[in-house]
Amino acid sequence: MFICVRFILPPQGGGCGVTVLGNSLVLLSVKVNRRLRTVNNYFLLSLATADLLVGTVSVNVYALYAACGSWPLGAALCDLWLVVDHGVSAAAVLNLLLISLDRFFCLTRPLSYPLRRTGKMAALMIALAWLLSFALWTPAILCWQRAGGERLVPEPECYPRLLASPAVTLGTTLPAFFLPGLAMVGLYGHVSATSRRRLSARRRPPGDWVGTSAPSLRGEVTGDCSYLDRFRRNGARASIGSNSSELTAFSAPPSCTGKNHHDDNSARSRRYQAASAALSASPAPSSARRRVAVRERRVTRTILTILLTFILTRAPHNAMALVAAFCHVRIPDFLWQAGLWLVYVNSAVDPACYALCSPTFRSTFRRLLLCRRPDPPM
Repeated sequence: MFICVRFILPPQGGGCGVTVLGNSLVLLSVKVNRRLRTVNNYFLLSLATADLLVGTVSVNVYALYAACGSWPLGAALCDLWLVVDHGVSAAAVLNLLLISLDRFFCLTRPLSYPLRRTGKMAALMIALAWLLSFALWTPAILCWQRAGGERLVPEPECYPRLLASPAVTLGTTLPAFFLPGLAMVGLYGHVSATSRRRLSARRRPPGDWVGTSAPSLRGEVTGDCSYLDRFRRNGARASIGSNSSELTAFSAPPSCTGKNHHDDNSARSRRYQAASAALSASPAPSSARRRVAVRERRVTRTILTILLTFILTRAPHNAMALVAAFCHVRIPDFLWQAGLWLVYVNSAVDPACYALCSPTFRSTFRRLLLCRRPDPPM
């Protein structure tokens, strides 16, 4: 399948075009490149979908509102836009948190977590994130726009009136920004500390490597289950050239002769442990250790960049919402607009932070932009 990408920047400016282009490339890359169709990228696809909706709906409608100086589309479309804008933005935040949690569990539970990390489980987590986002914002926005059947927001304006209530503002901004932000800071701190300890351990002489499994040297240290997914899917034969009994035990498919799901999971876990023990018998060569160290530092820097971008772009708007609600202070319009545009900028930066750190994504992006055929599937 061959897809040629051609985008025209919208008249509102290049910011919206960058958001649409970057997130569309993420979606198309997974479509045309089978190597990117992994559980790890399901969360990335959900995030790209949320950011694409921000770029196509939220940014364009807000640009129209700002250009006209008043709301020209009526009260019903105003409420609909507010629900979509806040709901999709909250969904993007929760998807960021899911990606951080996924990498955290890949790092801390490299053998048990991939056994439960299936496509159905990822789809369930993504669906809950979207459902929670709209369940949080839809009633909070719609119930406060009217009282006694009368709309309280003036007709030429469009804004969520819930900002008038400190309790409602706090109840929506906490789960939509502050709590996920604190959780992401804590996860990054743990991942960073663990990464430094393991990088220090990798500098030990090869003779001290006995007992350290290869999944720890590859998938575990990077906070990325992609290696472990391939290891589990393809078997250990490609990674180890010996210990055939362990390899056969790991690669053999689970029995389908009446065993229940728990027994299958137990058998898979035993095969996984056996393959890990087989891998630990022979230390990785120095070149492999160097590649692991480079990748680990790259992933750690990427997570830090994501975290800083998330905080810097979303904190001003949420902080102004709290100040306006609790201090009963009118925030100047230009500050509101600047804070909201910063939130929209986050949707343009996400593809660069998540997808461009992957060489496979980068090569697929390049081929799509140059209208070349993607790399053949492996």
